[in-house]
Amino acid sequence: MSEQSDYIRVNNVDAFFYPLNGVTVIVCYLEDGREFNLFYVPAEIVMAINKIKKQSEESINLDKRETIYDILSFVPEISEELAKRINKVVIDDMIDTVYVATVELKFDGVIIQKRMIPSHAIYLALITNKPIFVKRKLVEEQERDREQERK
Repeated sequence: MSEQSDYIRVNNVDAFFYPLNGVTVIVCYLEDGREFNLFYVPAEIVMAINKIKKQSEESINLDKRETIYDILSFVPEISEELAKRINKVVIDDMIDTVYVATVELKFDGVIIQKRMIPSHAIYLALITNKPIFVKRKLVEEQERDREQERK
């Protein structure tokens, strides 16, 4: 994968609920100054990302129960073991109207790629401190779609 030309690195991630309509969003801030947005992500992921980013007071957990994401980030040995296996996360495809991410895992020198829900893959990258990339073509398509909506 030629990361310089075909992929753009994510520098930062925010997750939140839009105030007016409650739509869940993950915003990936790209190294080239653009943004890549994922809408209608699971609310649990938004809350989990905010918890690991120490913004839990901004997230609302109406259920008051812990999720699998809370446990994954709470037990350091789990994150450490995952960090040994995960190389990177790449949002690299679209099936119909949904994005797909690839998580690159390594086992005894063998690289295995698993296709995942992007919000889940981003969460894994955040708890393991691994890089996230977005395929340039997807960023450009999203920008074109936004321009069409504005017209």
